[in-house]
Amino acid sequence: MKNKIDKAEVRFKSTPEYWNKESLGLKRNTVRKADTDDRFKLLRKWMCADIDKLVVGIQNTMTGDVFFRDVKDVSRFDDYYIISW
Repeated sequence: MKNKIDKAEVRFKSTPEYWNKESLGLKRNTVRKADTDDRFKLLRKWMCADIDKLVVGIQNTMTGDVFFRDVKDVSRFDDYYIISW
């Protein structure tokens, strides 16, 4: 039996233009190209229901401000992940 993770967090950076829309709820997702980073392992685990709650943090590349949202969906298209909150 797999060990299920109760809660995990992934964090990404976003430019001020997108960050403002995302933080205000006007844009409720982010699209990221997969790489070997552990964040994408966590996204795949959440997609397989091996994580109960996943939180995404989005950091403004200019100010360093971060907001957090509960992930509602993760979809994959080719090498891209669409993370929605």
